[in-house]
Amino acid sequence: MEPILFGLIILLGIFVVYKLLDRVMRLRRVGSYPDRHILITGCDSGFGHQLAKRLDSLGCQVFAGCLTEKGETELKKTCSERVHTISLDVTNHYSVRRAFELVNNKVQSAGTGGFKLCLVSGTFYCVFFASVSIFMYMNDEINSMQV
Repeated sequence: MEPILFGLIILLGIFVVYKLLDRVMRLRRVGSYPDRHILITGCDSGFGHQLAKRLDSLGCQVFAGCLTEKGETELKKTCSERVHTISLDVTNHYSVRRAFELVNNKVQSAGTGGFKLCLVSGTFYCVFFASVSIFMYMNDEINSMQV
């Protein structure tokens, strides 16, 4: 084998190892999935439904907000006990407040701190992660504008 070809093969091998290590080092690691509590709206079908299933498979504690009873029963059938279904209508202030209190009580009794919120809009397939205090403020502002 010629020395130039051997050198090129060695350089190519070094480059491939470098790229693999670079990729592994850039992966984000969340960790501690069982301590994660996430409230997801729009879990009847579509993206919210799939997100609840995926987070359940990762081991997260999921509070799945469903508008219909059919959505709740479907999730109960296909997911583990880590998924807690909640009857939730995000257009109704009282429904949102009741869901917030229920989730907050369960999280506080677990002693793991707060939880994250994932709003899924079925119309535009928009996903919005927020802290709960921001969402409750937005919900209060929107409801105060209604006549």
